[in-house]
Amino acid sequence: MRPQATFKQISRSLMDSWISSPDGLAAPEDIYGHVCQLIRPNMVLVVVDVRPTDPLDFGIDVVQGYRLPTGLADIGTLRRSRSFADVPDTKYLHETVIPVYVGAVQRRRPTMGRVATRVLDTVIAYDQIILPQKNSSERSEWCIGLLDIHFLLPAGTKDGSLDDVDLTILQLLAEGSSTKEIASASNLSYRTIEHRIDNLKSRFGAKNIAHLAVLSIAAGLGGMASKDP
Repeated sequence: MRPQATFKQISRSLMDSWISSPDGLAAPEDIYGHVCQLIRPNMVLVVVDVRPTDPLDFGIDVVQGYRLPTGLADIGTLRRSRSFADVPDTKYLHETVIPVYVGAVQRRRPTMGRVATRVLDTVIAYDQIILPQKNSSERSEWCIGLLDIHFLLPAGTKDGSLDDVDLTILQLLAEGSSTKEIASASNLSYRTIEHRIDNLKSRFGAKNIAHLAVLSIAAGLGGMASKDP
C-alpha cells in the first residue's frame, strides 16, 4: 500500500504549481486539480472568490469537504456556508478567516499558518495554506485554501468548582492512567476514585472514561476563544 500524502507534501505540490502558473490564471483547478486525489478525509479544499470589495461577499466553493464521521452539528452548519456572510460565528470569521484571505491577496503570495480556536460550540485546530491568484497588475480574483484539520472537540465550559482531587483525576486520565494508578498516585482508595470518576462523568455529560478525558480537555481549550456576546 502506498503511503498517504501528508499536508506538507500536498502543500509543497500546490506551491510548485502556483510558482509555475502564469500571471492572471483564470482557472484555479489548474493549480489544485492534480492533488484532489491526495486530499485526505480530514482535509478541506476550497476556492474563495475574492473579487468583491466587501470580504463578507467573498464566495466559497467547497471542492472537497470534511469527510470524517462526526456528530458535531456545527460542522454541518459550516459545510452549508456559500459565502463569508453565511459563516455563523462572526467572531471566528472576522478574527481568523477574513484577515488571512485579505492578507494573502494584499501580499500577492501564499501564506501558511496554524489555527487553534473555537467555532460556535466546537474547538478546532488545523494547519492551512492559502494561495492567491498570481496577478501582478490587478487584484487577485480567487484564493485556494487547503485545511488539514487535526481535531474537532465539543467545547465545554471550564468547571471552576472542581477540587484538587477532581483535577488530579482528570489530569491522570488525560495521561492514560488507569483507575488503580490514579488511586495509588492520589493516596485514595480505588472505590473512592471510581466514585469520583462517576460523578465527573455525570457533571461533564460523558458517556465513558475516554469521553470524560476528551471533554475535560475541550473545556480548557474552549476558553481560548469565547462565543460572541
